[in-house]
Amino acid sequence: MKIVVLITTKIIIFFTFTILPSSIFAQVYRDNFDDLKEDSWAIWGNASKWNTKRGFLRSTIQTPFDIDSNVFQFIGFPKPYEKFEITYNDKLIQRKIKNPGHDNFTISVNYLGTDDASFGIALGKLFPNLPGDNPFFYFFYTHRIHAVRLNGWGGRAPFELWRHSQHNDTLWKTWELKSMQVRFNKGHFQWFADGEKRDEFEDPEFSSIEILGFVLTGYKEEGEGSAWVDSFKITGPGLAILPQAKLATTWGELKQQQ
Repeated sequence: MKIVVLITTKIIIFFTFTILPSSIFAQVYRDNFDDLKEDSWAIWGNASKWNTKRGFLRSTIQTPFDIDSNVFQFIGFPKPYEKFEITYNDKLIQRKIKNPGHDNFTISVNYLGTDDASFGIALGKLFPNLPGDNPFFYFFYTHRIHAVRLNGWGGRAPFELWRHSQHNDTLWKTWELKSMQVRFNKGHFQWFADGEKRDEFEDPEFSSIEILGFVLTGYKEEGEGSAWVDSFKITGPGLAILPQAKLATTWGELKQQQ
């Protein structure tokens, strides 16, 4: 009888682990900025410089205009669109296929700060119903949330192209934070600073994220702003991260803490 029970138990355990989807296991990417992984990051804009030094990601921005925002994009996510070139009857045909966005993940960063600039996490998405290829972003700065559309050079798209933001307009006098975390789940945002929740809001049209990274915004026309951050981590069920981004698969946050 004990043998039958043991065999039955093993069968139940086997089927439990085979029918559960792999997405229940957290996918984790971590960058401690010991060096600059060029396969994982790219600069969006021409007013900033980014490098790693002593375990920190550091950046400076010299703004040629009154206000300029540059994004240090995490390119471990597949690009929103993939271009394919097909030759047919000696004619080159180009097609664009949209990749699925990322709808459930958490971004955590540690020890970030800024001097004469604004710095934080950028989450962006393209909206095909609006003219131009200018993504709409939510910028989670150390002191506020800001919503804006940017062109590919870091400049702001015309005002009439903006969408209405859904976050609360609140300012804090916190230019440095020990930690920041943004949780995103299919249009639901939660923003935490130093362990305390600062804002929570819904944007139903923002069901997935296509562009993410750090944002550095300078506001001194003749001066230089700077920023720094100690580490970056993104985790979520079934994240699609490109192989060159050196994805690490774990059984979840519990294993990371052991």
